[in-house]
Amino acid sequence: MRLLIRALAIALAVLIALVPTFAAAAAAASGAAGHAALETEAPDGFDDLAQPRELLVDIYFGGKKVGNAVAVARPGFLEFRDPNRVASLIPNVADVQDLADSLTGDLPTHASLICSQSNADTCGKLKNFPGIVFDQDRFRVDVFVPPGMLGATSPVEKKFLEPPHGPMSLTSSIGLALSGAQGRSAFYNLQNRTIVGLGPARLRTDLSYASKLGLLVDDFVGELDRPNLRYSAGLFWAPGLDLTGRRRIAGIGFGTQFDTRADRESLMGTPLILFLSQPSRVDFLIDGRLVASRSYDAGNDILDTSDLPDGSYPLVLRIHDSSGAVREERRFFVKTPEVAPAGQPLYFAYAGMLANTRVHHPVGLSNTLYYQAGTARRLSRPFAVDLSLIGTQKKVMAEAGGWLLSPLAQVRAAALLSTAGDKAVLLQGTSSGESRLNFSFDLRGVWSHDGRPLIPLPSTIQNFEADRPTSAQIGGSYVQASGTLGYRIGAAYLSVLGSLRRDAHHQADYSIGPAFTWPILRHNGLQLTLQADAQRTRTTTQGSIGFHLIYTAKRVTVTGTGGYGSISRRDHSAPSLSRAVGSLSAGYYYENADRTQLSLDAGIERSIDTTAAHAGATVYSRFGNARADVLDDIGSRGGLGYGLTLQSAVATSGGEIGLGARDLNDSAIIVDVAGNAGSTNFEVFVNEQPMGHVRAGGRLPIHLEPYRSYAVRVQPDHAAAVNFDSGAQQVTLYPGTVRALHWTANSYFTAFGQAVGVDGRAIANAMIEAPHAVGESDENGYFQIDVASNDVVTFTRGTTHCEVRVSGARPANDFVSLKKVVCR
Repeated sequence: MRLLIRALAIALAVLIALVPTFAAAAAAASGAAGHAALETEAPDGFDDLAQPRELLVDIYFGGKKVGNAVAVARPGFLEFRDPNRVASLIPNVADVQDLADSLTGDLPTHASLICSQSNADTCGKLKNFPGIVFDQDRFRVDVFVPPGMLGATSPVEKKFLEPPHGPMSLTSSIGLALSGAQGRSAFYNLQNRTIVGLGPARLRTDLSYASKLGLLVDDFVGELDRPNLRYSAGLFWAPGLDLTGRRRIAGIGFGTQFDTRADRESLMGTPLILFLSQPSRVDFLIDGRLVASRSYDAGNDILDTSDLPDGSYPLVLRIHDSSGAVREERRFFVKTPEVAPAGQPLYFAYAGMLANTRVHHPVGLSNTLYYQAGTARRLSRPFAVDLSLIGTQKKVMAEAGGWLLSPLAQVRAAALLSTAGDKAVLLQGTSSGESRLNFSFDLRGVWSHDGRPLIPLPSTIQNFEADRPTSAQIGGSYVQASGTLGYRIGAAYLSVLGSLRRDAHHQADYSIGPAFTWPILRHNGLQLTLQADAQRTRTTTQGSIGFHLIYTAKRVTVTGTGGYGSISRRDHSAPSLSRAVGSLSAGYYYENADRTQLSLDAGIERSIDTTAAHAGATVYSRFGNARADVLDDIGSRGGLGYGLTLQSAVATSGGEIGLGARDLNDSAIIVDVAGNAGSTNFEVFVNEQPMGHVRAGGRLPIHLEPYRSYAVRVQPDHAAAVNFDSGAQQVTLYPGTVRALHWTANSYFTAFGQAVGVDGRAIANAMIEAPHAVGESDENGYFQIDVASNDVVTFTRGTTHCEVRVSGARPANDFVSLKKVVCR
């Protein structure tokens, strides 16, 4: 022990004695290290590189060059001479001065982030915003800006569609419906929808002439579109409310409209803003399925959601940046045209006299004043509200409503009160479909103070209007409920459907029952499904079970069902029945290159209480469309039933007339090809979609949806030898707009011969020019060049030139010999 203590004491004494030596050495080392860290002098021979240098540098943002600027560079730092100029070069900056202040003074160059083979995964990505990466070898400065300093970039360049220009134009759709049965007189209905358009204004009419009803006018209205607003005057349908429905009035009004917005499809959805530090491709995935893909520049980008389906669902954004890295972001997305777009409040006001339809009276005006005004707005992504006033000279009603848009469901609630004591409520909901359990419901009740409809009910006629008004109210006071509840079990689906309706002083009607579907087989175009359903109403109980088969192969589809069904009637209006039921039908479909479609179908069906056979045919062509049907209730006394529908259209503008239409839309283009291209056929492409063929010297009318811009081009079949303008013509269409688009096409051929002057000598080594080709003659004056009939060919040699007109040539296999031609 004593020995150990003595050894430790000696060691301690030695260390104490050496401390001054170690301290001096450490101080010397520290001083040397400190001097090395702070040394700013350049090595011998490199003094010039350490001095501040003034440079002209290229400014890049998001991988794209946006301009250049003067900067002062020194080791490790860069200073812009004019930070305001640099900030102004960055696109879509929210506050230029704010960014300029951030780019003022010495900025670290972050040279370690310059891309090379050793740092490909991390280069070009600056996390500390704002800042720069300076590559002095290429005089390039990449500026990085945080999302908060950038505004949002719209997916479209122009906010509104350009109003159409050109002469007054007209589109008119015509339809004839004929139906009847053997031994009974036929019923006919002749319909017409005509729109006369001039720029953003139009006159629209919907007429019908029907047996037993006479001439009836559904619409006769003048409309004018202005950015975000539409003005209307005449006979038209006012939008109405959830609890009253639309009403036809003779009056005036205005309302917010988004039809003229270039981004109207995206407006209906939740705005998706994505920050990109560099240009990237963004894939849109729903349930793992790719539904859209687009490329975007760097910055805060408002993503284009126009191609996404309506509904509410989670959306995966897969981002592929220019460096090859891939990342994903998840967003909840809602798209519905029934809710005011975010940041776009709606306003409307209409007033006039209620107008109804009476037999043999084209227009039936009432003495009831009608007025309506309201607004709707989106408060946030999940919440939207609306408020409306509606009334007559006898009472005023107010309806307030709201929307809740959540990942679980979309829910609508509304309530109505009137000065006369009327009340009404509404509750609707639809699940998003993202879980196994799905539901939808519509609950509403109306309590009228006098038992009459809140607003006198309308009546409608059959016309070409796509959004037909539906009566939201059958009578006065009533309570109504309907809904579905379903659950998915693997591929099978079990659901319950029910409805209830009770009108004041009437017995309630109801319907409720389960339904079950189970796909059993899917293979090579064959689908086999087990189906079962049952239903109980106030008067009957019925059910069925069986199989549903579909087989498709090329142009043929075969559908069949087989099973057992029964029905029991508690009111004894007919005997109860139980028997085997089934059906068998077949269809044939054909479409050619001109988009002419032909479909045929026929079949027989045995239901619980009837057996019927049917057959039909449909034709869609550039001249119009037609549908014919026959139906026979086998064993009944009704006789053979039949129906025939014919539809077509005409379009005209500036003396140009296009007869016939495959699709009955409210605007059109007329494509014609002039020139001497003979019998060459041209395919017409609209937004790169084939829309038919037009022969040289002919014309093709194509009816298209209004409020859209189109790029139209033509292309000859089979690479024909034709000169024409292959570029696309741009056109914007509003309702009633018709635009004639012209092309000139001339066939060309290869001409060869010998050119001589008026003195008979060969014109050797001359440059030859034709309207669409150039060439050269050889030392003997022989030449070959592509020309069209009646072209002028110019020969130039030195400072002299002469001309030859190609006339009377008759090519064979696209070649013609001109033999010896005299150049004058």
